[in-house]
Amino acid sequence: MKTTSIKAALLCCAVSFITFSCDKEDTLNELEASSSREVSTEAESRQVVLTEKAAALTSESGESTSDAVTQQWLEVLAGRAVSPTECAPTALNAAIRPYVLQFGEHEWEWYSYLALLNQLYAGYLDNSSQHFGAAGELTDFAAKHKRNLESFWSMANQVALIGQHNSTLLNRDAIAQIYMAFVGAPSATAYKWADEDIELGMKPSQVFQTTPLLSLDGFATTGKRIVIGDGIIKVLNDAGTDSKVAFAGVLAHEWGHQVQFKNFKSWFGVEFNKYPYTAEGTRLMELEADVLTGYYLTHKRGATYNWKDAAQFLQLFYNIGDCSFTSEGHHGTPNQRMAAARLGWVIAKVTYPVGHILTADEVHALFNAAFNDILANTIESTDVYASLKSADLKNMYTKILGYEEELTAIASGALDQSSIENL
Repeated sequence: MKTTSIKAALLCCAVSFITFSCDKEDTLNELEASSSREVSTEAESRQVVLTEKAAALTSESGESTSDAVTQQWLEVLAGRAVSPTECAPTALNAAIRPYVLQFGEHEWEWYSYLALLNQLYAGYLDNSSQHFGAAGELTDFAAKHKRNLESFWSMANQVALIGQHNSTLLNRDAIAQIYMAFVGAPSATAYKWADEDIELGMKPSQVFQTTPLLSLDGFATTGKRIVIGDGIIKVLNDAGTDSKVAFAGVLAHEWGHQVQFKNFKSWFGVEFNKYPYTAEGTRLMELEADVLTGYYLTHKRGATYNWKDAAQFLQLFYNIGDCSFTSEGHHGTPNQRMAAARLGWVIAKVTYPVGHILTADEVHALFNAAFNDILANTIESTDVYASLKSADLKNMYTKILGYEEELTAIASGALDQSSIENL
C-alpha cells in the first residue's frame, strides 16, 4: 500500500463527512509517482483500522423524493464523466512542488499517516479554543468573517470553524484521542501509539515541523465543521494570494458547502450518502459552492469586493481547480470555477432591490437553472425555466441569460485574465 493511497480515499469519500479539497491529492500523487515507500507493518495495521472505522461512520440512508428536473440531472450525473477541456498545470502545482522535493525516505514513509491523523482530529475531535495561522495571526480576521457569513446566510451558531496546525501532531493528548475514538483503543495503548507517532514520525523530521503539506486542508463536514489548515493558506500565499484574502475565499467556499449540507435533501432530492459522487456529480457541487462564494464576496452586504478585485484573487484561489476529469474529487477547471463565481456576481447584480439578499433556496434555483442551461447544457432551457417557482426568479433568470455569452467565454478559456477582470 503506497503511503498516499489511504489518505486520498479518506479525503474524498470514505468517512462520514465529505471533503472538498481533493485537488491537492492529484497534485501530490503526480509528484510522488516514482515513490514506492511502504509504511511499517504496525503503522500500516493501525492505518487500515482507522480507515475501516472511519468508513463505517457513513451517514444513514434515506428515500429519494426529487422533482422531475432534479431527477433528470441526477440520472445524467450518475453515469457521466466530465468531458475534458483545455486545462494546464496550475500555479498550485508550482507552489506545492518545492515542499514535496524536501521529502526524504522518512517523510515518504510517514506523511500520509500523519496527515490522516491531523485531518481526523480537526474534522471530528478538536473542541479546543481555536486560533488561525500558526501564530494566531488570522484569529480575529477569521472571527469577523465567520460572523458576517452567519448573518448573510442566516446560520448563526450553526457551524464550528476549526484551525488545523502541524503542532497538533506533537500533541500526545490529541493523537491519543483519535485512537480512542476511532479504534476503541484503551487509554494506555492510545498514548503508547501517540508517543510512537511523535517520537518516531514527527520529531525526527525537520521538514515535518514546517511543511504546509501536513495542514493543507480546507474542507467542510456534515458534522457542521469547517476546517482551514495553516498549510492551504501558506500555499495559496506562495502562489500569489494575500493570506487574508486566501482565508476569506476558502472560508466563503466551504461555507457554501455548509449551506448545501443544510439543504441537501430538499435541493438534491436524495440523502447525502445517496448522491452520485462521480466526477460530474462532485463538479456540480463544487461549482455551486463557487457560485455561492462569488455571490457572497461581491454582494453589497457580503464581503463587498468589486468584481475586478474579486476576480484578481479568485483567479489565484481557483488555481485549486484541477484537470483530473475522471476523478471523483474533480472540482472543475480554473476557467469553469471562475465562470461559476462570475455567475454569483451576476445573480447579485440582477437582484432587485439592490442590496437585497436572496435566500439560499433562491440562489440554488438560479444556479441549477444556469448550470443545466448555460454551463453544462444537460437540460432544455424551457424545462429549466419552467422549474423556477416564482415570477421574480423567472425575471432574474431572464436577466442572467443576458450574460450567457460572457459566462460561456470564461468557462471555455476564450477570455484572458485581464479581460475577465475588466468585464
